[in-house]
Amino acid sequence: MVSRLTAILSLMTKQIEAAFIFWLPQYRLPVCLALVILAIVCPAASEAASTPRTPVILISIDTLRADHLSAYGYKVLRTPAIDSLTEHGTLFDNASTQVPLTLPSHVSLFTSTYPFSNGVEDNGQALTPNAVTLTTTLKKAGYATSAFIGGFALDRRFGLDQGFDFYDSPFRLHQQESVDLSDLKHPANEVVASAEDWLDRNGQKPFFLFLHLYDLHTPYQPHTQIQTAPGISGYDQELAYVDHSLKGFFTHLREKGIFNRALILFIADHGESLGEHGESTHGYFLYQSTLHVPVIFHWPAGTPPLPSHIDEPVGLVDLAPTVLDFLGLPAVPQFQGSSGLPSSAQHPPQAVYSESRYAHDHYGCDPIRCLRVGHYKYIEAPKPELYDLQTDPHELQNIYSSQRAMGRTLHSELRSFTAGFPSKNAGTSNALSPEASEQLRALGYMPGGSGAGSRAMTGIDPKDRILQYEQTHRAITMAYSGDLNGSVSLLESVLASTPDLPETRNILGIFQQKLGHHEEAAENFRIVLHKDPSNALAHYNLAVSYFNLNQPQNAIKEIDALRALASSSGRALEQLTIPAEELLGTIWLQQKDYPRARAQFEHLLEIAPENFVAQYNLGWMAGLEGNVSDGIQHLKIAVQAQPDNADAHSALGSLYLRQGVLTDAQTQFAEAVRLSPDSAAAHYNLGLTLAKLNNTREAAAEFEKALQSDPNFTRAHEALERLSGQN
Repeated sequence: MVSRLTAILSLMTKQIEAAFIFWLPQYRLPVCLALVILAIVCPAASEAASTPRTPVILISIDTLRADHLSAYGYKVLRTPAIDSLTEHGTLFDNASTQVPLTLPSHVSLFTSTYPFSNGVEDNGQALTPNAVTLTTTLKKAGYATSAFIGGFALDRRFGLDQGFDFYDSPFRLHQQESVDLSDLKHPANEVVASAEDWLDRNGQKPFFLFLHLYDLHTPYQPHTQIQTAPGISGYDQELAYVDHSLKGFFTHLREKGIFNRALILFIADHGESLGEHGESTHGYFLYQSTLHVPVIFHWPAGTPPLPSHIDEPVGLVDLAPTVLDFLGLPAVPQFQGSSGLPSSAQHPPQAVYSESRYAHDHYGCDPIRCLRVGHYKYIEAPKPELYDLQTDPHELQNIYSSQRAMGRTLHSELRSFTAGFPSKNAGTSNALSPEASEQLRALGYMPGGSGAGSRAMTGIDPKDRILQYEQTHRAITMAYSGDLNGSVSLLESVLASTPDLPETRNILGIFQQKLGHHEEAAENFRIVLHKDPSNALAHYNLAVSYFNLNQPQNAIKEIDALRALASSSGRALEQLTIPAEELLGTIWLQQKDYPRARAQFEHLLEIAPENFVAQYNLGWMAGLEGNVSDGIQHLKIAVQAQPDNADAHSALGSLYLRQGVLTDAQTQFAEAVRLSPDSAAAHYNLGLTLAKLNNTREAAAEFEKALQSDPNFTRAHEALERLSGQN
């Protein structure tokens, strides 16, 4: 009987390999629609010029309109926690962002430079390494520095982490599928909790803490713990949640004795249009709904009296110089803004500059720029605009035609203003190196085109394509609500009337991929690349479609093109390059070219040491070659990287079973069954392990469950018959 049972178990153990296959992810883009749609070595403490005592806390609320705070006169909702900062504080009534997009705005704030000068004018670009920032300056002065990031747009790969000792941006985008990465965010309570934990360990030393909350960015999430008035908008509900979270944060600061001794700076990076001027969100236009931002300085106890309000227009570019001025630290020569303190020897700029290239880079329009001088605001566009913000704060009456002299004067001042600072072409920090250009040519692409980063003017006013922009974003909402077919139809209708929209066409291809229409998707990506060979997203997606069309060589060509582009972009394209590297390794696996696959996945681990796909498949190949111990080590890391992946638990359990470590095998298979209760293979593998542990009744039950999931599972039938035969 024993020998017969041993033979049965031996046969079952061999059969397990048939269920243990290399892991092939669903190669559909982890969608980063906002892109088409980013270590500095600091001086040692002994090198610091001085060590100021005043802690500095910068709180940035993404997408917050100033006029939705009760401190700025809003009547629909009260924001008591934020308002409390005005007590012994200064509120800037007329602060503006330099660009209404998350990353460029924060780059301007931290570097005190204008977007046309620092080269970061769109989300997804990268700040030049070794930049001089508020953080690097405070670090040099002896501050401990930390950041807690709520939205992917400020992930460390985009370079804003320079100068921070600790930069908490835990976004693992390559593990996500079917997600709009621009909307990937961590809720305020989690971000605040991480900041509080850091303060508990570091709050007694001079520190600079940056807290970034992203909750006001769409899509809005329900927060049942927050009670608001009936009928309040989703935007205001999110604002109430943010204010509630900050109330807890401020309480923690008070309990730790930090609140009254810290300089607390509260700002927003940009506003939200909420339908004004036909724009539902932000980034496209330059109206006050997205440019006007709250700025509140809460001064430490003992600060000599300062004005409670400052009415003179300022920009976010002026805030870093203001902080240094207050702390008594030397001015930074590279900074282009000026201190906003009334007592400062520096004088606030007479003009406030803002820009947006979004409609140009994504919708084929001319870029737009604006200059505010006093209460007049001029917007440079093919159809120029002029507004008197004192009499027309919502910019409903364009007075350019009736006040052409004022318009021409501000136009001239705008040109003089931008000429007064060094200019870096858009995307210069991501510009193609000669080597990358040559690689693209070798692959059959001619670098250049009129895509993002091009300075070509089209003569098309963004106002004339706002409908296409809004329809594209409506289609995105439809797709993520489950109506992919309706979304594709809407995007096709947009392109039928306006075919030269690369972002819309890229998004259409993405949703066609999701429907399995890879021929149509590939054609759209080829159209995008014909006009703009440097469109990284189109290269990646075309590779995905070629892979699904069983054209591996064409897929490899597109991956090589993406690699060439990424070689000039630092970490900024990791959300594309990492899944592209995974895809390349998977192609070699499918072709059974195991040496190339192994080399590819080992290369991937040099870039991303905990990468799930690489660790999983290296584990699988090690097991295939009999290197069970090595396989187990790889698969243990894979399980840690994705603890909710049933395949990883099954694979690890399989190797434990082959090694004879039955209790560990049982644990892994049981977890696989819990995570994937309908998996016939998981039940079958658990049954094998239980049989080896002589738990024949439980083993038989697992084989039965395997057959319930798959009545044609021959091996489970045979296993049951053999167990019955042994009895």
